[in-house]
Amino acid sequence: RGTARAMSVHVHRPASLPGVAVVVIDSPKTVNAITQVMLLSLAKAFRDLRVDRSVRAAVLTATGRRAFSTGIDLGDAERVFKMDESRLDDDIVHQMELCPFPIIGAINGVAINAGFELALACDVLLASPRASFRDTHAAFGILPSWGLSQKLPRIVGANVARMTSLTSAPLTATDARRSGLVNEIVHEADDVMAGGADAG
Repeated sequence: RGTARAMSVHVHRPASLPGVAVVVIDSPKTVNAITQVMLLSLAKAFRDLRVDRSVRAAVLTATGRRAFSTGIDLGDAERVFKMDESRLDDDIVHQMELCPFPIIGAINGVAINAGFELALACDVLLASPRASFRDTHAAFGILPSWGLSQKLPRIVGANVARMTSLTSAPLTATDARRSGLVNEIVHEADDVMAGGADAG
């Protein structure tokens, strides 16, 4: 069993789940808002895992029960938006897409903008009853970075996607399950969703 920590990102290898790596966004004081350093750390975590033949599946989750991620940390937004998009090694979604194993998103709270896009990059989504998904890009006049406007309609249908993105209204766990975004609403997985999966 091992744990690696790097700039508010943890990678756990729970002894109780052989072959599974748990990647945790760990910044509960900022409701898991994502900085440039965290994006680089997440990309490196999945870059390392995808070449590790012992990994058969990964779980992406976050610490705490309020938020999976509230999106980009506004205090670090300038540095995030200046990142070189051609450096695919540093692109978290690209690295997730290259993984040869399934990635399960364990969504424990709100997933907003970049947090929503990270959830969409997962192959399977499990959500707690308090989870919700929100796209507020239109309200701020900015475009999603990782294909949310293309991925969401393919999954939930054009009508639900339009309402979600144009109104910035949250999509509840129940509605997300009904529309096909969430595979299951899970009541009994609080330890995993809180980022504490056998982390000792």
